[in-house]
Amino acid sequence: MKIITLLTAFICACTLGITAFAEELPAETEIPEIIQKAAPALQIDNAHIYEHMQQSYAQGYEPRTDSGYAVIVLPLCCADDEKPESVRISVGLDAGSSAFIIKNYEQTVPLAIHPADDGSEQEIYLAEFWLELSPERVNGCYPVQLSAAEYGSYTVYVNITDGIDPNAKEPEPPVTTPPEEPVILQPKILIQSISGGDIEAGETAELHITLKNTSHTEALQNMTVTASAPDSLTLEAAADTLYFERIGPDAEFEVLFRCKTAAGTPAGIYDMPLQFDFAYGKGMTGTGSGKARITVVQPVKMQFPLVVIPSEAVVSDRLELHLQALNLGTVPVSNVRAELSADGLLPEGTAFIGTVAGGTSAEAVLNVQVSSKRGADPYGDTSGQITFTYTDESGTDHTEIQEFSITLKSPFSNRVSEPKQADSHAWVWIMTGIGGAILLLSAILIFRRKRGAS
Repeated sequence: MKIITLLTAFICACTLGITAFAEELPAETEIPEIIQKAAPALQIDNAHIYEHMQQSYAQGYEPRTDSGYAVIVLPLCCADDEKPESVRISVGLDAGSSAFIIKNYEQTVPLAIHPADDGSEQEIYLAEFWLELSPERVNGCYPVQLSAAEYGSYTVYVNITDGIDPNAKEPEPPVTTPPEEPVILQPKILIQSISGGDIEAGETAELHITLKNTSHTEALQNMTVTASAPDSLTLEAAADTLYFERIGPDAEFEVLFRCKTAAGTPAGIYDMPLQFDFAYGKGMTGTGSGKARITVVQPVKMQFPLVVIPSEAVVSDRLELHLQALNLGTVPVSNVRAELSADGLLPEGTAFIGTVAGGTSAEAVLNVQVSSKRGADPYGDTSGQITFTYTDESGTDHTEIQEFSITLKSPFSNRVSEPKQADSHAWVWIMTGIGGAILLLSAILIFRRKRGAS
């Protein structure tokens, strides 16, 4: 009985100790809940049409089938401010379907700016899949599941109409020839027009060259145009290469090069070579070349010294006018001639000087008969002009005019060459001088005679 009492007391003591120890244990540490940010949602760009698309998604986009391929274009846009740099997109095909050849079509699509049909540029993820069609495909509408990892999945329906007709009674055997890869021809670049190609030697020309991408379907990427200066000409630009990020199909664009010529550059036609380098299609590169034509002309520098014409002339006189032509340029001029026209002056035809080579001069004489003026007053002041005409190497005529005035006098008037009659006041002074001299001489003689008598 005593042993039972001791055991009961020991058990109670252990129970109290365990309870106390349990109350002293600290509360279990609470782990904070980690909230993970959800991936941004990607949405299909319904409004725009991109390359290889015939209509937008809003218009009922349907992938086109061509040359044994179904081309699926998936434009995705992100409204979130923090856009992922790229999206991994995979294609899910039904293994039991006979429409497509099962392959791994997964690709990483970067965020980039792509041109749309309305001329705008959109920052999107533009995925493009070329799904190879099975030779034994059956006509119908097939869903294709496109998955963009954690950003969402999208279903596109491919309508096949060139396969086996399931309703045909006697279907034709399927074509066993493998599909050919689509052939993409290299775009060509042509020079459409050139302005500013005519330049005088010693001057600077601005060549505005219009180029065109002749491809109706392919755009040009990373386009460069490099110019090379022909002999005797130099390019004034710091760089001889111009860069264009994108040139659309059938698009025209302009390049500008400044070209300078030396003063002694011979006249003629010079070709400035152009080199084109670009990318197109799916990473393919292309080249091209052309020539910009520049026409250099030497300037014509003619000078005609002023013709000496008397200020007055008597009717019936004959004037001999000496004409001179100075060629201060380097190119010759031809058919140099002079014509005089004035009321009261009758030239004897045209004074023909002829051809004047560069750096030389030539002369001619023009005889002019002095006549009376037309009208009531046949004499007096009249005016006229001498017209010099010459032809340059290109066949263009140039003219320079010298104007003059002259006084026509009657043949009965005093000529300029006749001595003028002395003025009456001059004779008085002359006679006074002579008389004074006589008186002075007489006084000297009388003085000497008186001195000798004494």
